[in-house]
Amino acid sequence: MPLISVIMPVHNAGNFLVQAIESIRSQTHTNFELVCIDDGSTDISPMILESYARLDKRIKVYTNGRNRGIGYSLNRGLRHAQGVYIARMDADDVSLPTRFTEQLALLKKNPSLVACGGQAAMIDPNGRVFAYKHFPTDPEMLYKMIMRMVPLQHPILMARAAVFKNYRYNESVSTAEDVDMLFYLLSKGSIGNTKTLIYQYRKTDLSNGYHSVKKTFMITFASRFSAILKYGYKPNFSGLFATFMQFTIVQLFPAKLVVRVFEMLRYDPPLWKRGIQTISTLGGLLTRTRVATA
Repeated sequence: MPLISVIMPVHNAGNFLVQAIESIRSQTHTNFELVCIDDGSTDISPMILESYARLDKRIKVYTNGRNRGIGYSLNRGLRHAQGVYIARMDADDVSLPTRFTEQLALLKKNPSLVACGGQAAMIDPNGRVFAYKHFPTDPEMLYKMIMRMVPLQHPILMARAAVFKNYRYNESVSTAEDVDMLFYLLSKGSIGNTKTLIYQYRKTDLSNGYHSVKKTFMITFASRFSAILKYGYKPNFSGLFATFMQFTIVQLFPAKLVVRVFEMLRYDPPLWKRGIQTISTLGGLLTRTRVATA
């Protein structure tokens, strides 16, 4: 029996799928199964998955037949998962080699934690790191944080199967499916994050949540208030104020501007600092070119 079941939904991820799978196969902790759910891919993803299933017996492939959505795929993955712990993985991201080892150590050291994530680097389609997302590690802070922003990046999740397998994702939503899930986990115990960088999260124009910002936030907004009744979540005043402010901003301003503001506040270095760094780099290149041609 595998200690960890890794659930990875796949839909037309052919450009990045090999790198994602290899990052799992390269983990320092090797007692895992990789449960891949092909969600009606029309590119080379099915061929890549089948070739890896033949190559590595730890890789299991299930096919939806047609595109059923991420919620359906995750629920199917949960049904097939056999591990004591269940981890998530996106088909276009990269798990750094010690990810599983560090998350297992954190969960074993802290029995009150039902799940954990970790620190993430943001990468572009070419795999270049352009920013970082820092997550608090204190469970009390993470409990409060969910009313302002996601306290744990969904594809970095590792949870105890005894808790996680009892959850079912909402199959009617195509984005923000993780918000209700995190409230569910918080109703069962605490969540945490490793202090170290364990994941590379790829941002593309088609990244889930970036191409439908207003829809994503409306689902998030509804999930936050539903959780008060559904899971007994207890928000504080600052959390309620923050989510109403976000609602107002998302309604009033264009989606692209909302994304830029989010990145400015959430990424390290923030957007404005990266702009200055880019200008400085270009200025240095221009100066060296002038000197070389003088």
